[in-house]
Amino acid sequence: MRRWLATLLAWGIALIAHRAWSAAPPGSWRRGMSDAASHAAAGVATALPIAGQLPAPGRLLAGALVGSLVLDLDHVAAARSLRLSACMTMPSRPATHSAAVACLLALVTMQRDRALGLGLGLGLGAHLVRDLATGGAPLLTPKRSISVPEEWMIPLLAGMSALGWWGARRSQSAER
Repeated sequence: MRRWLATLLAWGIALIAHRAWSAAPPGSWRRGMSDAASHAAAGVATALPIAGQLPAPGRLLAGALVGSLVLDLDHVAAARSLRLSACMTMPSRPATHSAAVACLLALVTMQRDRALGLGLGLGLGAHLVRDLATGGAPLLTPKRSISVPEEWMIPLLAGMSALGWWGARRSQSAER
């Protein structure tokens, strides 16, 4: 019961932070912090329902938190600046914001640590889903940005969580 309450709280934080992001001016400190908070909360909310399925729930949640935030480090390299305004006002997201990069990172990590890798994959996936709904991302190819309607964000994240649940159950069966 506590896990489900924590999940609802995380979704609430993600939605509040997303609304703050929407209202903030582009390139502002408030927009940057609310973007990070929304990504982090969405990643954790996507992984929380699965936490009880694995023997190392802390590693799953740590992976989800890291995965939900690490993808934006490519903004620093693409903008060639540490200034938040430069990183957040680029005309499009960097080419490394892609499903291929996310899958590769998650699979490499999963080879060594299943819970951490699954969490990382869920966090990276949650990040990409939110980006798809807030301006698009080069999901499949670096040259073509794809976007989805903002209303699709929660159903897509819920579906990703369901896939994670299936993956966690499957890995539990494989370990027996």
